[in-house]
Amino acid sequence: MYSDRMELAITTMLEAHGLARRKAGRGFEASHAVSVALIVHDFDFDEDTVIAALLHDTLEDTHLDPDVIRSRFGKLVLSVVQDVSEPAKRIPWRERKSLYIGQLRESPRAGARAVASADKIHNLSKMTKGLQDQGDTFMRPFTALIDDMVWYQRAVHETLRSTWQHKILDKHERCLDSFLTVARKVSSTQK
Repeated sequence: MYSDRMELAITTMLEAHGLARRKAGRGFEASHAVSVALIVHDFDFDEDTVIAALLHDTLEDTHLDPDVIRSRFGKLVLSVVQDVSEPAKRIPWRERKSLYIGQLRESPRAGARAVASADKIHNLSKMTKGLQDQGDTFMRPFTALIDDMVWYQRAVHETLRSTWQHKILDKHERCLDSFLTVARKVSSTQK
């Protein structure tokens, strides 16, 4: 997996994210980006897709200029990162998520679908563990309710399944099923 481009991608991701923490201080953004890239690599995607996975949150969550990605890694990597970047956070949550799902549906790039699926695999795994360990307390830092997250996670998986076929989606589905099982329990205690 090592190449000079991969090293530059790791450096670029670290320059962009630094030591920024994930929601409620639960891990580092950089650790998430590396995890997503490793998942993409585990499913045998090419170097451009692994690099896009490393950089997948840089446009959405940092001040990295898109021209940095284009000049260092090319138009394809930038296009994949743009395809998996949510619109601005000033847009209401449900609308923002719907726009993101539309982007995935319209993207002509398998790499974007791979990065989106790997991102959700990692997020679902973390959310499932958090809900198992902490119950509804885990949800406090999130702006969306558990039922909204269930809708979103299902919609992303269904969109990917309806537009593309790849074995990564089987792993994605298993993670989604685990999340849904735990989310149902937590949701029933909230009502």
